[in-house]
Amino acid sequence: MLFIVFVSYILAYNSGYYELSNSKKAIITNEKKEEFERDINNNEVVDIKNYLGDDYVDYSSTMSRVGSSLSNSINNFIESGLSDFIGSISKLFV
Repeated sequence: MLFIVFVSYILAYNSGYYELSNSKKAIITNEKKEEFERDINNNEVVDIKNYLGDDYVDYSSTMSRVGSSLSNSINNFIESGLSDFIGSISKLFV
């Protein structure tokens, strides 16, 4: 599985996919920069929020949410078990 991911990464990199996605980001950045400069020249109120895009992408899936939930449950179980164990041992020595 790891080998397939590695080969996919190499193919995507060599095909120019990453360069294309980075150039699209640069074009958007240049457009926002020109819009900012135009607003400054027109003496308009400038707010940084108007020039930043919504770059948040939710990459979670059902499996990742289930895995996260399972991990949190295991963590809580172990944490409570350890605190109970340490509490019972501390009672023996007090």
